[in-house]
Amino acid sequence: MSSPFPLMFHPTLIVGDLEEAADWFRKVFGRTEVRWEDKWDLSLLNPDYPVNYSYFFVIGDVSLDVLAPSLLVLPGDREAVYPKGQGLADIAWYADDIEDLAARLERHGFRTRDQEGNIIRDGRVPESNLVADCPMIWSLPEDTGLTYEYYHLAERHRPKYSRLADPRLALGWRPGVVAPGDPLGVVRCAHHTVLTEQPDRAVRLFEVLGGDAGPRRHDVLLDADVVPVRYADSVIEFATPRSAPILDVLTGAPTHTDQYLGITFEVLDLDAVEAHLRSHGIGVERADDELVTDPHTSFGARWGFVPTGRKES
Repeated sequence: MSSPFPLMFHPTLIVGDLEEAADWFRKVFGRTEVRWEDKWDLSLLNPDYPVNYSYFFVIGDVSLDVLAPSLLVLPGDREAVYPKGQGLADIAWYADDIEDLAARLERHGFRTRDQEGNIIRDGRVPESNLVADCPMIWSLPEDTGLTYEYYHLAERHRPKYSRLADPRLALGWRPGVVAPGDPLGVVRCAHHTVLTEQPDRAVRLFEVLGGDAGPRRHDVLLDADVVPVRYADSVIEFATPRSAPILDVLTGAPTHTDQYLGITFEVLDLDAVEAHLRSHGIGVERADDELVTDPHTSFGARWGFVPTGRKES
């Protein structure tokens, strides 16, 4: 299987109740959860590593990790540290040469850490607690604004992993195909939205990774200045609000740290999307050809929808 990397691995949505979230995604997005035992050959993994603390949901070309921190107890009985609340927390990326990536980020002033919280120096990335040949690292939000994970998926795990958890890795996968029975008619991801007070820092980070920044624009619904960055077949829009303060998406407290606000999808019929969301009690806001949900009614995330083929202005 040839490597498609770099590619987005998954966004992470933090929830309080995993089963409640699974029921919501079935009703609202028409997606059934992918469980741990369906993602991996468990005989290859560290037997002490926790399982079933998260579900994956494949939505268009996005594999979303929905995670309940209360269920995640790491080896050594260490609890994962997440603030209270629900919302999008971070973005993970696949990486083939993770040692080179860690060293390159360090050279440009962006530190990374391992699973134990230790700062990585000179590209010396340790084995992961999950399985030795799938090392993973995280950026420090003090340096990168948002936490970004970088993850190497070893070749031997990819055939099983591609069956349900990430169909993009399978031979013959085609983008832009609406899933059968999808009540929202999702075609593909349009962009991810991250609030930031330092858009230039975000641009510099992704330029180091090999990404490109596009022309800046004004977002009417957010009343924010936006710079889009394209990297690894994904677009992240870094939005700087003109008047409103940036709030922590998990706690609601004012913050100066970047915040992962939402994911916007291209859809076939915006009117049908609005009717479906309202039928499930989800608050929506609409401005012409863009519709977004009220995070208080959609697990702390701002889910956006635009007509397929829409041009940003």
